[in-house]
Amino acid sequence: MRGADRKASRLRATMTAAGVIALCVLAGCSNGAPQPLTKPPYTVNSIRSGLVSPSDLGKGATEFEDTDHASHVIYTPPNSIPTCPYVQRSEDAQVDVQPAIEPVGGNPTGRFIVGPQRVGPSSLPVVTQGAVVFQSPSLADGTMDTVVAESAKCPEAFSVLGGPPSVVGAYKVGSRPIEMDGWKGFAQHLVHTSPPEMNADTYDDLVTVVVHKANAVIYVGYAQIKAVGQRADTDEKVKALMTTTLARLG
Repeated sequence: MRGADRKASRLRATMTAAGVIALCVLAGCSNGAPQPLTKPPYTVNSIRSGLVSPSDLGKGATEFEDTDHASHVIYTPPNSIPTCPYVQRSEDAQVDVQPAIEPVGGNPTGRFIVGPQRVGPSSLPVVTQGAVVFQSPSLADGTMDTVVAESAKCPEAFSVLGGPPSVVGAYKVGSRPIEMDGWKGFAQHLVHTSPPEMNADTYDDLVTVVVHKANAVIYVGYAQIKAVGQRADTDEKVKALMTTTLARLG
């Protein structure tokens, strides 16, 4: 009987292990990446299902839709795609560049903001995101070409001399191409420092990612307030976040 018990015990253990492995295969836990929630061709609803959610940022995060309040400090239409944030406030930009492009012929998802209840140096980041979905990949290709061309005009440095204290100061901009899960585009890194007499303690660290695949163009802006002396790490954090988001979108 003891031999039979041992055989039965081994059989149960083997079956349990096989069940765990099967569940892992179904859930995609073998590589830690989320399984796609959708795939091309995309729709407005399928893109929305894969965008950044409060649970992606952590405890205390909330979400709301930007409903086109023209009182924004750096207003751009909610159906637009960012190309050079804050430049519309600059007095010394040497080139004519638009802060955002309004695409023609696409269906926007709307603009959604995910972040903490109160923003500060120790808070969660603020994510501003949206997408435009087109009837065909060729229309999305043309729009992305326009967005990339306009973003390439964004100056490496500019200043905002007047306006609300939160935007006054010096801006430095850098950009690099990115490609993840078949999505291609660019990541634009912007650092804003205020005049010392206005704010000597913190600076703004913002990365805007714009990527395109099939018939959709999506953007995600990831903003943090950092204490002066802290290393700018938004580029690393948004890459990790986009790895999850784009894997969900397939």
